[in-house]
Amino acid sequence: MQLKRCARLGLAAATAFLTLGALAAAAAPPENWTQDGYGPGHTFYNPSESVINSSTVAKLKTRWTVTPKAAVDSCPLNPVAPIVAGGRMYVLEPDGNGVGAYDTRTGKRLWAYFAGYLEATGLAVSGDTVVVTDIACYSNSNYDSNVIGLDAATGAERWSSLTAWTTDTVVADQGTVVVSGYCGTCDDADHGVEAFRISDGASLWSRPNAVLAGPVARNGRILLTHTRTHLTQAVSVQSGLDHWGTGLRYTARAADPARDQFYVSGPTGLRALAAGTGKTLWTVKNEAGELATDGRRVYVASAGRINAYDAKNGKPLWTRALRTPGHPVRAGGLLYATSGKSLMVLAPTSGKTVRTFGTATDHVVVAGGRLLVTNGRTVKAYTP
Repeated sequence: MQLKRCARLGLAAATAFLTLGALAAAAAPPENWTQDGYGPGHTFYNPSESVINSSTVAKLKTRWTVTPKAAVDSCPLNPVAPIVAGGRMYVLEPDGNGVGAYDTRTGKRLWAYFAGYLEATGLAVSGDTVVVTDIACYSNSNYDSNVIGLDAATGAERWSSLTAWTTDTVVADQGTVVVSGYCGTCDDADHGVEAFRISDGASLWSRPNAVLAGPVARNGRILLTHTRTHLTQAVSVQSGLDHWGTGLRYTARAADPARDQFYVSGPTGLRALAAGTGKTLWTVKNEAGELATDGRRVYVASAGRINAYDAKNGKPLWTRALRTPGHPVRAGGLLYATSGKSLMVLAPTSGKTVRTFGTATDHVVVAGGRLLVTNGRTVKAYTP
């Protein structure tokens, strides 16, 4: 009898242990930061982060550091933000002008992709595909760009497509990647936009004399600005068909994660536009700058300060002076912004300081319980 009772207790303990382990695994936040700016909305807001918050941010410690080496003949390109998905961090590899994948737990490189024609400039992850864009940075006559699909797990090339434009802006949404850029040798157009299907690289549509207003998509819609007229249009990311247009030229900053609206800047300042109609919902005059939005507030990095506005009506909520503030980032109940050579961690409700990192920072990514910051080519990972 005693043996049976002990066996039952042992089984119960083992079951409880497995249950707790399953709950812990279920509670782990997803490692998703699939495009520059978090996702197609370019919100710089990760709503899934739960590990790094106001109670754990003071415990952050450096776990690993990665510095991809630059080859002697590598292109003088500005590093882009790391992309994170499925336990891997993807970065540009200056040594060979390619792409590298790293284990987010250890910083160990898992694979690298290099090609003779590739001078990689942009990254995005869609499902199990890494989308890479490039430029011919040493050519004064070749303005073509390659758009390449790689297997996210192995780095094997799945497809490669060519566009006539030197790609400088990219957004991926609904199984489609849209690129735009400049062409110095094209007869009838100096700029253009082209969309590709991510599953096989097939060209879906293109439009000359227009560019992406920004790397922003909202429910399958993107904003294009025309280069020869003062016109901004909302079009379908998959078909390129028009939804609406306005006679002002805008820069698309973000799409609200909770409301059906775009945030744009232009000659009138910062505006919220209804994504379905283009109607102006509110305006903040003379406001401009990089922004983040969490659906409640819009955080704008202005000259020497961060300004926070109500996402519903654009009313100012608070202002915080910062030295040359960089792009704000929202995650885990915290707001991150650079100030001079420091990374500031602020309370999003007030702008008050929560913690200061004394390190120069170019990009900030918060995903899967990890804070990734870059300084030039170097990436540092912090966890509590």
